[in-house]
Amino acid sequence: MSFFCPKLVQLVGTLLILLMIVGCTSQPRSPIANTAFKGPTLEAVRANPKSFIGSKVRWGGTITRVENRREETWIEIVEQPLNNSGRPSSATASGGRFIARIPGFLDPAIYAKGRPLTVIGTLENSVQRNIGEYPYDFPVVAVDTYQLWEERKEPEVIYYYSDPFWGYPYRPWSWYPYW
Repeated sequence: MSFFCPKLVQLVGTLLILLMIVGCTSQPRSPIANTAFKGPTLEAVRANPKSFIGSKVRWGGTITRVENRREETWIEIVEQPLNNSGRPSSATASGGRFIARIPGFLDPAIYAKGRPLTVIGTLENSVQRNIGEYPYDFPVVAVDTYQLWEERKEPEVIYYYSDPFWGYPYRPWSWYPYW
């Protein structure tokens, strides 16, 4: 009696190859992280807003104000450069401000001031609003896709003293005098 069955070996080999191929596939990338996206910059749009109406843009930055309207939410964003994953960097450089027009209600407690947000959408006509008393033209983006990013927390640093002669925080050699 032979335990060697060519059909079984062929089947197991085929299944192993299929598993290796499936294991090598990756998840589809988010359109937010599309590094090949080429659209106009905020500086170019602010310089000549009429020529870019209808263009697709991928911009991001820090939320400064959230305004809920009847059927949509307007979010005012201070633009910041995007990194490779599409997340706004914490750089101090900015091309200005823009408004992201997102359908539906977005909770201002979640989409709070200071949170990073990236949007992809189509440019519309600019609107003029005031920043303080200064009149400012805000490019408006009708948003198709957006990503609210988690806030980055500073790592907690714990100092551990392991000097056996000083015995911090206690002194195991209490007979040893301080000098």
